[in-house]
Amino acid sequence: KTLKSHWLGNEWVFVMVNTKTILVLSVIALACAVTCLPARAQNTCSGVDRTLSKERAEAFEPSVARQLRAKQVDIMQSFRFRGWSILYVDPHQSEEVFVFYSSNPMRTNYVTLWSGAAREDEQDQIRAWTIKNAPGIPHALANCFAWHVTRDRDK
Repeated sequence: KTLKSHWLGNEWVFVMVNTKTILVLSVIALACAVTCLPARAQNTCSGVDRTLSKERAEAFEPSVARQLRAKQVDIMQSFRFRGWSILYVDPHQSEEVFVFYSSNPMRTNYVTLWSGAAREDEQDQIRAWTIKNAPGIPHALANCFAWHVTRDRDK
């Protein structure tokens, strides 16, 4: 055991520390740092279908291109939850954009668009923007989108 001292603002605190306990706690903290972040990502987007088949993308592309008044688009990502879809689209003639749909993109027009960059500390603002500009969007999908554009965009 080792005696450690710590200055806490206006007083010294002395603690008996077992070096084996510190080593075990350090290993646990390191393991959590490696595994807890992916777990948070899974929880943030839990239930949101992020799969995008080539067939589904190709089926939606003509309709999305027409709505965006683009000659051609490529759908690169998809987020689906409770009938809503967010498609990440490259319209080739302008910057990539997230297109929000309250139902099937082949049968309805988009609700709103979002493009640009977001910092990690803007997750709450992006979530609020999403809920305001896509009325009725499930909060789970808004949370997933906000997390994605602030913390997972280039992954």
